[in-house]
Amino acid sequence: MLKEFKEFAFKGNVLDLAVAVVMAAAFNKIVTALVTYIIMPLIGLIFGTVDFAKSWSFMGIKYGMFVQSVIDFLIIAFALFIFVKIANTLMRKEEEEEEEIEANTVLLTEIRDLLREKKDI
Repeated sequence: MLKEFKEFAFKGNVLDLAVAVVMAAAFNKIVTALVTYIIMPLIGLIFGTVDFAKSWSFMGIKYGMFVQSVIDFLIIAFALFIFVKIANTLMRKEEEEEEEIEANTVLLTEIRDLLREKKDI
């Protein structure tokens, strides 16, 4: 059982996932700081309040904090969208190159076989 766990834990996919989770947590902190300390104060200036997120409330419901969380989510979602789009483009290019190599290999094999047949004649 220990051997199976070791094989599972040290597979490339599991390690890649672990790195992705750590990077996502760090990225989340950066985006939260961006929204909290740069974007929300700018929005506060536009609407005339110093701290938009904390001062916008209705009957104790702080909808300003909700707006801040929505902005956090939108920035993270957009960044992930761009990352996935770039990754898919790179993977497609890699697949196309592999297909081209495979097609060239088949073509070269056919040429070799034709030359052997011609030599035998």
